[in-house]
Amino acid sequence: MDLAALYDEWVSCLLAYMISITRDRHLAEDALQNLFMKLALSQPEIRNPSVYLFRAARREAIRSARRRRMEPIGPFEFLIPAATPATPGEIADLTSALGSLPPEQQEVVILHGIEGFTFKEAGEIVGAPLETVASRYRYAIDKLRGILGP
Repeated sequence: MDLAALYDEWVSCLLAYMISITRDRHLAEDALQNLFMKLALSQPEIRNPSVYLFRAARREAIRSARRRRMEPIGPFEFLIPAATPATPGEIADLTSALGSLPPEQQEVVILHGIEGFTFKEAGEIVGAPLETVASRYRYAIDKLRGILGP
């Protein structure tokens, strides 16, 4: 396993995902460093790097947030790609709407809608059945449409 190559390829996506869980960039950076230290020490066999890394990142971010006893709060601006043709007002509306979703729905929107994981992969990451992940996504999209309009 080439840990440096995995780090280079996944660091920005993992950091954004971990920030979405911890709501604190510094805490997420520390958790990401802890994750890669653990990987360096354990040298696990990784068959599907994206799913493995996101699942491990999720666990580490949750563990770090619990240690700090932090409650999830926005903002989500860091998740919106820079090339998105949206006005600052539209981005603010989107991040506010995303922040109004329950955490389980936020996470599925981030994993499937932003990171591009399949429902099956997202389910493996969060530890939920495919049907549960798909319904969380559907409910989230319905809520977002209700908030933002068509």
